Amino acid sequence: MPVVMGWLFYSLTTVALFALWSLLGKVALRTATPVQTTLLYGIAAAIVAVGAIGIGQRTAGWSVATLWVGVLSAACGALGLLTFYLALDRGNASLAVPVIGFYPAVVAVASVLFLDEKLSALQVVGVALAVAGVALIGAAG
Repeated sequence: MPVVMGWLFYSLTTVALFALWSLLGKVALRTATPVQTTLLYGIAAAIVAVGAIGIGQRTAGWSVATLWVGVLSAACGALGLLTFYLALDRGNASLAVPVIGFYPAVVAVASVLFLDEKLSALQVVGVALAVAGVALIGAAG
């Protein structure tokens, strides 16, 4: 029986991979442009997607009527990736990445407003601390 990893495993793995992505992205920008680095990311993403399909990740059940949401999500991700590399190219990774890392707090608030999700009091404190952290980083930079 295959082992199924939970959300926490994948979340922490994402943190590690995104940290490496940020650091290596800054290094790559020493010799590549933000557009070139974005293109390479797209190629790598396609290879990873084909590999995931190859090992049996779910691909069925796409509705043509709702596929536009996936397209919009991908477009936002692609544009965000380009602006991520532009920020790294024009600033210090130690400042740009933590500010960019503020987006989960934005998602938490937007999820309450638009997805009928709830935040506990402790989660609200976490969002407030994230806002304070970005403000402190911005003030220091």
